[in-house]
Amino acid sequence: MKTVQLANAVTIVLLVAAHIQAQGALEPTRFTVAGAPILFQPKEDFGRNVSTSFGGGGALLYRLDRTGLLSVRFDLSGVAYGHEKRRVPLSESIGGRVLVDATTTNSMLVLSVGPELAMPRGIVRPYLNTGFSKLFFRTTSSVKPINESDNPIASTTNFSDSANAWFIGGGLRIPFGGRPALKAISLDIGARYYRGGLASYLQAGGIQDNPDGSISITPLTSRTPQVVYLIGMRYSIPYNTAKQCPRLIC
Repeated sequence: MKTVQLANAVTIVLLVAAHIQAQGALEPTRFTVAGAPILFQPKEDFGRNVSTSFGGGGALLYRLDRTGLLSVRFDLSGVAYGHEKRRVPLSESIGGRVLVDATTTNSMLVLSVGPELAMPRGIVRPYLNTGFSKLFFRTTSSVKPINESDNPIASTTNFSDSANAWFIGGGLRIPFGGRPALKAISLDIGARYYRGGLASYLQAGGIQDNPDGSISITPLTSRTPQVVYLIGMRYSIPYNTAKQCPRLIC
């Protein structure tokens, strides 16, 4: 799943960067990367139409001051909240001699930007963030060979829509400490509430196949409030103090 791959990629970046930091005397730049699996919990009418699901997300933070009291944060997260899978003939002409797996996935992608206020020092460092988000809803169908994990033979987008949202969130950062290579890594525990606007989207069963080969789509429309919970890691990207570094970066 793409959201899980995103979280895994960010985790790899964090671990590789920690290894690099261990090779010399480094100091943090103004940039921090973060990654985490997320628990997506829709609310109100949206919650009655869509189930709680897991996804993944990543973030990039730029410190406006050297201490890290105030930062600008850019987030990307995604979740697949509906999934259908059927085994069907590849075509009507060959019938059941060649079968494929047909999968329909309902997903949401969230892009966010806004300020983050954080306590820059201490064993436990609380933070608050807020800002603006764009929610992208999409339903796609694809076919692939049975028991194969390769790319789909074919895919199409059946339905899509988007909505604006504002969000407010917060959490705690707990630095690992200890060896120099670990000081830049923090455990990140947080939650975020999105007040999503009006959007149309599909749930499982929202696409029906007709006898003539066409499909009927039944979208649902509601506001899209939701809460997201996360437990992940943050890593302050370092620079080598033996080399010059521009003020806007370091």
